[in-house]
Amino acid sequence: MLKKKPKYLDSQFLIRVIKNEVSPEEHEFFLSWLSESDKNKEEFGDLVHLWDLADNSQISEIPNPTEQWDNIQAALNKTPISIKHKPQQIETSVNSPQINYKYSSPIKTDFSWLYQVAAMIIIMIGVFFLIKQNNPVLPNQPRQAAEQQLIINHELTTQKGERKTLPLSDGTIVYLNSDSKLVYPAIFAESSREVEVEGEAYFSVIPDKSRAFKVKSGNVVTIVTGTEFNVKNRNGRVNVVVAKGSVTTYSNGFVEGINLKKGEMITFSEKRGFSSPTKVNLDYFLAWRWDKLAFARTSLNDVMAEVERCYNLPVVFQNDSIRTKRFTGTFKTDSLSQLLSIISLTLDVKINYDGHKVILN
Repeated sequence: MLKKKPKYLDSQFLIRVIKNEVSPEEHEFFLSWLSESDKNKEEFGDLVHLWDLADNSQISEIPNPTEQWDNIQAALNKTPISIKHKPQQIETSVNSPQINYKYSSPIKTDFSWLYQVAAMIIIMIGVFFLIKQNNPVLPNQPRQAAEQQLIINHELTTQKGERKTLPLSDGTIVYLNSDSKLVYPAIFAESSREVEVEGEAYFSVIPDKSRAFKVKSGNVVTIVTGTEFNVKNRNGRVNVVVAKGSVTTYSNGFVEGINLKKGEMITFSEKRGFSSPTKVNLDYFLAWRWDKLAFARTSLNDVMAEVERCYNLPVVFQNDSIRTKRFTGTFKTDSLSQLLSIISLTLDVKINYDGHKVILN
């Protein structure tokens, strides 16, 4: 068990984080380290950006790695080197009918940690060259304009039965629910932080008063400086629920934004616009974050849509008249059979589940 939190993380550990080879406990430990200082977040953002550039660049001419390796080996014989690395993405997977979080086993290597670090230096030298090649800065060119050239948007998607966790370059953590998509930059601009969501995501935003954090979801934009909230954008309807702090939401055609505080929710649709902010039970609306399914007088149609999304199971209604029945309850996501049994008894609905498909009659 990790009891003490050092001022920095050693290179071996951070390389494992980059390669998604850490346990849930180590993952939490890393996130704690990430949030403890602005320096950690800045270094994390820098390396995320470098990794993304290295992964996406098509330039063929880069510094000779053999020559760079020889130079570094010579330097290693004289001076110890310490470099810190950060993760690009941490994923979890969900398999029906139960959720199983899968983590790959540690890689095996004959290199010492010092030579792993040296290999990373070579990568960064090459990437530095790529940045210069792709983004030349003229003497009189504004810095911000040059930084804008470096912004590369990426997409993180989840399938049905899958969830992912992604630390952004500023240290903000995004939890992406099943059947969703997040569009985000490898590194945020100097004056703004903007992402886009389809489906559902929970944001734990690092405070930064100089750069508001904006989440676009359909025609709704949510603005915060540092807080935690959930955005759900499905079937032309957007829900925003605040777990901590406050947020402001607005949409095209609406002059003033609407402020939401902790425990409040707002709903938007193209036909009706914004609802009034209402107090809600966070346990229901944020249940998915804690591996639960929660329903409060939810139509059976919507309940089974969530089951289909969570477990990646096809659901078939053989009688459409039962779709409007209402159901209330909270269940752990590893208890699908229990959920189906209680729905059947409560709503007087016959449900057949063979491990591959759910049929209601």
